[in-house]
Amino acid sequence: MFMRFSFSIGRRWRSRRLLASVVLAVAAIVATAVSFAGGAGAARQRASAAPTQLPPAAVAPPGNGAAVAQYWTADRMAAATPLTPQISGGGGAAAVQAGASATGNPGVAGGFDPSAGSTPSGAAAATMAMPSTSSPSAGAQPFDGAYAGPNDTYNYPGALKTFPASTVGKLFFTEPGVGNFVCSAAATYGGGTKNMVWTAGHCVGAQGGRAYYSNWLFCPQYNNGEGPKGCYTWALAQQTGGWYFNGYWSADYAYLYMAPTSDKVAKPLVSAVGGLGFSWNWGRDQHWADFGYPSASPYNGAYMVVSESEHRYDVANPGGDPGQPDNSIGSSQTPGFSGGPWILSFGPKNANDPIGHGNWINSVNSYYFTSGGPGGGNEYGREIQGPYFDTNACNFWKGGSGWTGSC
Repeated sequence: MFMRFSFSIGRRWRSRRLLASVVLAVAAIVATAVSFAGGAGAARQRASAAPTQLPPAAVAPPGNGAAVAQYWTADRMAAATPLTPQISGGGGAAAVQAGASATGNPGVAGGFDPSAGSTPSGAAAATMAMPSTSSPSAGAQPFDGAYAGPNDTYNYPGALKTFPASTVGKLFFTEPGVGNFVCSAAATYGGGTKNMVWTAGHCVGAQGGRAYYSNWLFCPQYNNGEGPKGCYTWALAQQTGGWYFNGYWSADYAYLYMAPTSDKVAKPLVSAVGGLGFSWNWGRDQHWADFGYPSASPYNGAYMVVSESEHRYDVANPGGDPGQPDNSIGSSQTPGFSGGPWILSFGPKNANDPIGHGNWINSVNSYYFTSGGPGGGNEYGREIQGPYFDTNACNFWKGGSGWTGSC
């Protein structure tokens, strides 16, 4: 064994009965019926699958939107439990040198700011003002310092309706038979669908469980129970093969399609709030603006929080994961942060940049260590790990976003 670890979202793993169900496709999203497997418990041996193998999607049945909207009352939203993606690290979670991290050339794509009417085309990296590209194929300065990484973490002070913060929101969902939970997520745009939300894989399905949660509701610009754009119900959910089949933390990301209108706005999500672009294969020595809605003390989930953080070091993936080592940053965010975007080259438009360039998703909040990590102990509220976005991540995003470029 590479190491022993545990994953918790506030309850113990338990055996689940393997279910199979077929759900009708939503006509605006897919044209054929889609089937997917239900949960397989930790006691059931997992069959191996290629991390890049795409599992079947979960598609909401007709009429589901009204039921989801009715289900999520203010009381249920307030009582939803934040996921707690924690790992007991053992001896295998030491900081490592990433080595040849990238699987191709660095790139960026997509993004949409409705207030500026801009739709960046995802031009080649060499033609744009870009973040650091130092050694993009060989882990730049993998050990930038000791635990814990310095950061500024605070309630976001800007106007939530202003792009790109406008794209971030809270994601509510249900694990059938267990309870209601909350994560963070962000709208993203690649040139196709304008209803795409990006989040962590563990906010869409259990680790390696070959199952999907349900009842997703995305509330962008959430602020103390209110949101000017309302909330969007789900239409489709898609996990990566690495997470769905094998529970690999390097593949702990997923996307959802939302309904074409919210309960307040008769517009697609991206038309209403904008959409972040996407970036992949970049050198690891970067600065990120990490957004989320931490909901555990000292936070209460009512407000958008941002951590301004530098890359600190890389972490060997738990559980023998063959993927890229995870990024690690300092942050005082707490559970509820799961799925929040790490934004590369964050910046609203201004007088010198009326369109606003940058604002690419480059990772998501994934997990922290309760013991045995690089910090040597409980790293709750001090540090966050997130997957490195390589060509595989780009291809997954491309498949959902409708971007027509090459990863």
